[in-house]
Amino acid sequence: MQISQLASGLGFPEGPTVLGDGRTVLCDGNTGELLAYAGGAISLFARTGGSPWGTYLGTDGKLYVNQGGDVPGSGDFSAVPGIQRVSLDGSVEFLFSEVGGYTLAGPNQSAFGPDGRLWITDSGTELDDRVEVPSPGRLFVVSDASGAGEMLLERPGSYPNGIAFDGDGRFYWSESKAHRVCRLENGEAVTFCQLPDSHVPDGMAFAADGRLFVANTTFGGVTVLSPDGDVLTEIDLGEHATNVVFDGSALYVTATRTPDIEASERTGSFWRVETDAVGLELIGGQL
Repeated sequence: MQISQLASGLGFPEGPTVLGDGRTVLCDGNTGELLAYAGGAISLFARTGGSPWGTYLGTDGKLYVNQGGDVPGSGDFSAVPGIQRVSLDGSVEFLFSEVGGYTLAGPNQSAFGPDGRLWITDSGTELDDRVEVPSPGRLFVVSDASGAGEMLLERPGSYPNGIAFDGDGRFYWSESKAHRVCRLENGEAVTFCQLPDSHVPDGMAFAADGRLFVANTTFGGVTVLSPDGDVLTEIDLGEHATNVVFDGSALYVTATRTPDIEASERTGSFWRVETDAVGLELIGGQL
């Protein structure tokens, strides 16, 4: 397995998306920017402000961005948590901050589902010591750019984080604080894989053969799960992986040496891993 570091000296990189034009966009949660990697170089793609955590390319050719808002480390005290939409020319529009009567507290990752709606993990504020009355983690789904939708589940004490759909269109998410990956079945959460306490799962991506590649922000790499939820192997980067995305057989990974978004040192990095898998084609959609 060939592992290459493509870039270093980043803030807190997260949420990569392959655009299909030779560029891969990633978030920097410490600088309030989207960055683009192409041809061996990193460049500025857009300034979102706040702390962007995840991106997803819509069929409208725009990126849907999970804006975490004024999270520790962002330094942007005016940022509001919500969903942004960013055009390929870098222009940014704020779509919504409320869904189904709930105010988004920490939207982390999102993806379009087979129903055409945008599914969102909201990590809540239970890990933010600045909040006197913290909100629990929640899962949402929205149907249009106004934020019309509903809360699916409330998950206190779990910190919902990464998100993915498998080849059968089933919805999965990681729960970082609970050290597990869950799947939605009949409207309820079931545990797909309970990881050891040494693993804090973050972003995820499915391979076409059903394997799930899970970034872990503590043990130093990516955990590969079988279609049945068993741990198959670990991809050791020697750094804390935050998110992953496939481009064919290549797995792009965002990572950091210090898994603390408040860290002022620029220890973030971007990696490419040549795997024996092919990424599952992502579901399309737009709001």
